[in-house]
Amino acid sequence: MVAGLLEVVGLFKGRVDLAQLSKEVGMELGHLLRVVETAEALGLVSVVDGDVQITQSGLGFSRKLSTGKIKILSELVERVEPFRSIIQFVASRNEPVTVEEINAAVKLCEHDDEQLERLRTFIIDWLVMTGWLEYDGEARSFKLKRRRPAKTTVPSSQG
Repeated sequence: MVAGLLEVVGLFKGRVDLAQLSKEVGMELGHLLRVVETAEALGLVSVVDGDVQITQSGLGFSRKLSTGKIKILSELVERVEPFRSIIQFVASRNEPVTVEEINAAVKLCEHDDEQLERLRTFIIDWLVMTGWLEYDGEARSFKLKRRRPAKTTVPSSQG
């Protein structure tokens, strides 16, 4: 949804009134606000005087192909709550964890079936899609996906 938001805002030359945006995309304002807040937390848009405006990071993101967008989101989510806390909790466990265990640790929603299912979908949509977590549908559990270490450059010895 964040990528779609950026595309629509881009059609308005990078800045559009929130109410107009809601009408254009046919989305209830409350739901749209959650998408805008997520995009803002990721640094892809800013909200100024009721207008949604694409940031420089958002422009760079919107110019990428799908795989590039996923890579950028993967880098961004590890720095933003609640993603960071979820990743840290799952990483601290040596075994797969359920959405109930994640919620007990990070306290993101009420402990009812509908809310927990929404949280499960949220985690799949964001942290599985960006490559941070793996999801076992049969066991209904998450685990940290093995990630390649960042490439480091070795300084050349001069002298």
